[in-house]
Amino acid sequence: MRVFVFRPRPDAERTAQAIAAHGFEPLVAPLFEVVRLPGAVPEGDFAAIVLTSGNAVPMLAEGPAGWRDLPVFTVGARTAAKVREAGLDDARSADGDRNDLIALIERTLPAPSGLLMIAARDRKDDVPQRLREAGYEVALWEAYEAQAVSTLPEDAQAALRHGRADAALHYSARGARTFLSLAQAAGVEEAALELTHVTLSADVAAPLISAGASTVLVAEHPEEAGMLAALEQVSQRMPPGDAAPRGSLKRTPPTIELKAEAQPQVADVPAADAPDAVATAPSPEAVAPSEALPQEFSPPPAEPPPPATAPAGGSAMSWPALAAAGVIGGVVGAGLMFYASRSAGPAVSAAQLADLGGRIDTLQAAIAGVDRRAGSANEAAAKATSELQALAGRVGALAKAPAADTGAVAEQLQRAEAALASSGERFDKLAARVAAVETQAKAAAAPSPEGQAAARIVLAERIQKALSGGLPFAGDVGALVKGGVAAADTAALSAVAASGAATRETLLADFRRHGAMFQREVTPQSNSWTEKLWGLASRIVTVRPLGDNGSNDPATLPLRLESAIVAGDMPKAAALWAQLPEPARRASAAFGAALQKRAAADAAIAKIAQDAVAALGTAG
Repeated sequence: MRVFVFRPRPDAERTAQAIAAHGFEPLVAPLFEVVRLPGAVPEGDFAAIVLTSGNAVPMLAEGPAGWRDLPVFTVGARTAAKVREAGLDDARSADGDRNDLIALIERTLPAPSGLLMIAARDRKDDVPQRLREAGYEVALWEAYEAQAVSTLPEDAQAALRHGRADAALHYSARGARTFLSLAQAAGVEEAALELTHVTLSADVAAPLISAGASTVLVAEHPEEAGMLAALEQVSQRMPPGDAAPRGSLKRTPPTIELKAEAQPQVADVPAADAPDAVATAPSPEAVAPSEALPQEFSPPPAEPPPPATAPAGGSAMSWPALAAAGVIGGVVGAGLMFYASRSAGPAVSAAQLADLGGRIDTLQAAIAGVDRRAGSANEAAAKATSELQALAGRVGALAKAPAADTGAVAEQLQRAEAALASSGERFDKLAARVAAVETQAKAAAAPSPEGQAAARIVLAERIQKALSGGLPFAGDVGALVKGGVAAADTAALSAVAASGAATRETLLADFRRHGAMFQREVTPQSNSWTEKLWGLASRIVTVRPLGDNGSNDPATLPLRLESAIVAGDMPKAAALWAQLPEPARRASAAFGAALQKRAAADAAIAKIAQDAVAALGTAG
């Protein structure tokens, strides 16, 4: 398989070596050239340097000697390695995207520290703005730009015209658009669209899909290794003996029940940037190799809602049912929107959560109103019963009157019987109205499964925020129990609900107070000088069997425990603490107890939230 590489040199050469190592033939055709922009090096008292691309690393050499002592924060490990090669040892990789980069800076440096960010002129990320909003003083140095070439390289044109290219790698949306534009200008657009295009993310795939590319694949992870893995799978799917995959991958249109909407490009990184540059994470469907279809599928037309029917008892009593149904429907709708956004989109905003909580409170108020109206109807029915009893007494008294007054008595008896019949009709109507109100009250008092699941999702979100902030949440736990969650499932939450659980920062500080002791306990003691020498050497170089990554090495327990706490994975951290030697656990009993309580609470609320989301999805 012959694969185009459009990155600027020397990144293109490094990628070409990786492609060749996988058994493919690279076709290097750089479409961009990184150019240093004029301008002086910024001056200032900076606490750290921030890079979002490996193309900014050469600019570090232009800075003063003091820069070598500053920490350099990068998005990915590849850029961090380049920084170390440039002579700056304190390179710290976020190993993720721009969100992870910002989180790493916030954990490491207090605001308002001064930061120098070296970036490209044509970037589209929002890292400087978000760091300023977090309280940091950010100096932005636009030191370079990736300039596109004016024409598609001759070798690339020839390869496309004569069918000597099979696939292409795309690292940015701008790079994909540039390739399509240059191919159209060179008259090879049709051949370019027939290639198998492997992209770093869904954003990068968008212009290729819009242009009508026949096969567009999205890497499972937004990194070069994921793109090469997609190429491997493409090669495996080719029939034996075929030299080119073009046309061999046939798509089956999937069934899509939701209307596709264009997503805003969060970080349109130029093609010159390294693969660890900012990139939008792929959707759950963007697996390697997933085929991004150019067609858009519209949902089937919605069925018209059934006509509304008036409740029993007449129009005068219809408003309670309408109010209760409207509130319940609002809660269910909000819950479904929350579930959808949690499954396939950005996180729900605080305003939406507050609105859903308000709807739940409104539902409870509506139920109380229905109960009050039911009580009033019961009082009216009791009054009608008293009137009937009084009339029955009067009829009995008239029946016992002397015979001389027979005419008058008969007339009075007829009037009494008429009044009695009228009262009976009134009683029947009141009884029917009471029955209708009681039915509505029971229906409102017993929320639907969708409403219960939506309420649990809101409560779980509140409790998770309270756990992260170390705040009490006893009221929310009580609401979960009232909502049908078993007491056994909330036991771990109740243990810390009144006072709040230990926060990540508190646990990390406690760990560091015991860190030296932990390391001593997991390091075996030695008496001979040779064993001591080997012990010192093991701190520098660790020798393990081939394939062993050290995940079971007792000597790495403290490091793995600290990493789990930093990542917020308290259940994993608690399990690692339990593996420490008994003297270490005894000396850190208070820390271990706080960690285990937080881990149990995190696991409990995660399960409650997961069950609620599953119930909401099943009901929907």
